[in-house]
Amino acid sequence: MSSREGPLADLHLIDADSHFSEPYDLWTSRAPARYREDVPRVRERDGRLMWAIGDDYLFMAGGASFVDTAGDKVPMFQTDILSGMSWEHIHAASYDVTARLEMLDELGIWAQVVYPNTMGFAAYALVQGLDRSLSAMIVSLYNDAAAEWQESSGGRLFPQAVLPFWDIAASVKEAERVADMGLRGITMAGEPHLGGLPDLGQPEWRPLYEALEGLGLPINIHVGSTNSVSSHRDPVAWPSLEARATKPVASVQMELANSRFLSNLVLSDVLIDFPDLKWVSVESGVGWIPYVLERVDYEYREHFAGLETPSRPPAREMFRRSVYGCFWFEQAGPQLLLDYIGADNVMWETDFPHPTCLYPSPVERTAEVLAGVDAASVRKIVQDNAAQLYRIPLPA
Repeated sequence: MSSREGPLADLHLIDADSHFSEPYDLWTSRAPARYREDVPRVRERDGRLMWAIGDDYLFMAGGASFVDTAGDKVPMFQTDILSGMSWEHIHAASYDVTARLEMLDELGIWAQVVYPNTMGFAAYALVQGLDRSLSAMIVSLYNDAAAEWQESSGGRLFPQAVLPFWDIAASVKEAERVADMGLRGITMAGEPHLGGLPDLGQPEWRPLYEALEGLGLPINIHVGSTNSVSSHRDPVAWPSLEARATKPVASVQMELANSRFLSNLVLSDVLIDFPDLKWVSVESGVGWIPYVLERVDYEYREHFAGLETPSRPPAREMFRRSVYGCFWFEQAGPQLLLDYIGADNVMWETDFPHPTCLYPSPVERTAEVLAGVDAASVRKIVQDNAAQLYRIPLPA
């Protein structure tokens, strides 16, 4: 890594958002024999292999991977991300630890924080409808696999755990278990109330927040992670647009959905009551964050005759205390807005192997973006912030 030139020279780059396509036998190879027909497994439908739970189909196997076996990224507008490419066509680094590490060495990346594909999206909405003991087992088996991936990577891949968050007591127990296994954070939906659960500001969540704060596990709110099946299917692009134009319109709306989570979070008591609990807005960019924080404060803190000024700290202060944003393709955010957001609150990601990933030249593209940023901030953004938050060891 030390032979690299430019603003990223001599740094051990940490990608704060990448993904694994779950291997076909992840659940069936680990589940007790009597449950192997009940856990997620790959089934054929209409000539294509798909993930299924019971009679409910999730994604096509290998879904959300858009880098093929030849190492080429396929056009994102030609394939629905909920279907994705067929398993036989996706790059081995999408699912194999050894291939992933080889790819990281080629790209010049030291470590990656890793999120699920199938388990990270609408699977939650289906899993929570199962028998609670079965759904908890499905979650725990995924986390077992995540711990195996982390160990086999030699301290370079850090999958984030999932929790059965529709059951707080079970979530606390699972959080303690994954922490014992060495996992470094959890991922969950930012708007669980849309699926009938309490919103994240309700007291029902306090036992989980207390546990996560004590365990040092950050909460990662990844875009698209939901417990509402229909949320991925609402059309947002004009029907008159060409196919290539519909995907970026959908991406904008999906990523800005995290603005709803953030604006609620900085106006709640959560960050005040749990000051050491950290939150991450994942795969959603950073350029919109200043607007949201200013917009919240403009209206919430506006002075009116006869009304006391709110005692809650300003939204920007609340954000800087406990929240991180991640960027990948942006230029305006990291180049123009760091003074407002705070270099301590920004991390870098590549989003491999999703449709908008920076592959095949993530380091080169990021070096161009950060060329005018001061060296201390660059070091925080691409290395130190993630290393500290996720307790990722760096080589001497």
